[in-house]
Amino acid sequence: MDLIELDRRAGAATSAIIDQVPAGLLDAPTPCTKWTVWQIIEHMVENNRAHVAQARDESEVDIGIGFARTGQAFTETFRDPATLTRQFTLGKFPTDGRGVVAVHLADVLVHGWDIGRAAGIPVTFDTDLARVALRITEGFPDGLRGPDGAFARALPAPDDAPIHTRLLAFLGRDPEWTPAT
Repeated sequence: MDLIELDRRAGAATSAIIDQVPAGLLDAPTPCTKWTVWQIIEHMVENNRAHVAQARDESEVDIGIGFARTGQAFTETFRDPATLTRQFTLGKFPTDGRGVVAVHLADVLVHGWDIGRAAGIPVTFDTDLARVALRITEGFPDGLRGPDGAFARALPAPDDAPIHTRLLAFLGRDPEWTPAT
């Protein structure tokens, strides 16, 4: 299966989780300790908008404001083979469009889990998506980790743990995280 389709599936899974979040939990803390549920949703929407704008060589794009709608625009934009091979800047790192899609897939998939856990919504990882996301994130430079990085430092996880547990721990999440009561 191609990377764009995997990314679309990750976005659809996260969108389904977001659709279930009660409004009263938008300010809830998440396993992504820097952000609340709402801040994660905003982060993903802004990333979608920024990636589409960069791909279209525009400073701003009119693709809506919701996660599902901006995610659909991301998928449509990056489905173009020319977009996948052109050069982008992701943070301070140069990459091609495939690199943007790869990071997007991992980001959207894990943030979907963050939101689900914070809102008490059961999240079942698609094993194929988790496997691909772990493979992608294992290739991230060390400079992306730590207090000032895009990702927390990895937590330990047994080699024989389920793939989603290893993915979450690798991205600094406690797979057993639950909201404070």
